[in-house]
Amino acid sequence: MIAVFVLGGMTLAHAQQFSLGPTVGVNYAWLSDAPDDAKGLAGINAGLTLVYSTEEHGGIGIDLKYSAEGMLIERRGVIAETRLNYVRVPLKFYYFFNNFGDDFRPKIYVGPSFGILAGGKTEQFLEVGTIKVDSKDIYESFDVGLGVGTGFNYRIASRTWLNFDVAYTHGLTDIVKTGKAFNRNLNVNLGVAWGF
Repeated sequence: MIAVFVLGGMTLAHAQQFSLGPTVGVNYAWLSDAPDDAKGLAGINAGLTLVYSTEEHGGIGIDLKYSAEGMLIERRGVIAETRLNYVRVPLKFYYFFNNFGDDFRPKIYVGPSFGILAGGKTEQFLEVGTIKVDSKDIYESFDVGLGVGTGFNYRIASRTWLNFDVAYTHGLTDIVKTGKAFNRNLNVNLGVAWGF
């Protein structure tokens, strides 16, 4: 009987090393090395986040999310808007402050971010009409960057955490097929994760 109780406790402790849940947020994205009159675009991101932690202050996480990015150029009265819709997979190496039993746990993290261009349109708005091009015809299908972030996890119920994050992703690969530009992305996210 005691052995069953101990094994059950060990299984529960192991299960609580994982947390999984939805996350949603807003982006402000732009392209570096683009023309001087290029501006950033606001967009949304949404998906799932998974965290694995066996150490009190360390952990590893991975997200799978949709991210709306791009830029806006206005030159001589002509506006061109580029929308880049990515499936982003950031890998995060966490450092958690405070202790396992604390309700409030600040965090910092760093890690690579991988992006797959899923779609988007590049539109040039002219007086005579609009020229539309599929962004996949102009931009590379894969993007690699480095992400850094901070935030906190707050326990709102047993094995249930409210997650708040502010992150910056610095693109490392040239994403233009016939030019040069790198993704930049600042985002703020809110989510809920459940331990299991």
